[in-house]
Amino acid sequence: MNIFLVGATGRVGTEFLRLALASGNRVTAFIRDPKKFSVSYPGLTILTGDLNNAPSLKAAFSSGKWDAIVNVAGADPFKPSTLVTDAARALIPLAEEAKTPRYLAITGTAEMPKSLGGKISTAILRLTPVGNGARDHDGAFSVVSASSLDWALIGCPWIKDGPTRSNFKTAKVFTGGMKTISPGDVALAIFRELENPNVHRGILGVWY
Repeated sequence: MNIFLVGATGRVGTEFLRLALASGNRVTAFIRDPKKFSVSYPGLTILTGDLNNAPSLKAAFSSGKWDAIVNVAGADPFKPSTLVTDAARALIPLAEEAKTPRYLAITGTAEMPKSLGGKISTAILRLTPVGNGARDHDGAFSVVSASSLDWALIGCPWIKDGPTRSNFKTAKVFTGGMKTISPGDVALAIFRELENPNVHRGILGVWY
């Protein structure tokens, strides 16, 4: 499989890259700062550019024919940002034009269908500083869901540093409460969905 990866230097991105390459996939990582990425693996290509620089992104994307885009770009959820929304806005038109078969990315639990408990938890969350991250993911979800792509989003609660357990719950409805997931298990959920697609134009929540 030939994968175009955005966010390779982040916590989830480094874990996903390891999984994808170990399984024999080819990965092209689009990164902004090559100094943050000094490793080299068979099957890995590094292309440098900026998501906010349309010509550099288009040149990188046009360098291959992709079976999937994996977008795990992220920002500090406690601070105002449009990075996640901007990434979706930059990537989706290129993917649609190229008729890329799959688009996989991270979203939050706030964008998932919710039970009553989930609605209450989300309403409270939006009143806290984490609401900054939710609003950024809201914007990205609007862009992705309006596209013509076959997309799947992994709905994450607090991505908390910790070991990869390889054992987590999955759900299509957020039931509320304080939940966590490690970066390695987020990457594993994305990888499993990439290898064996089960979600089409929808969100799969993952947590312990």
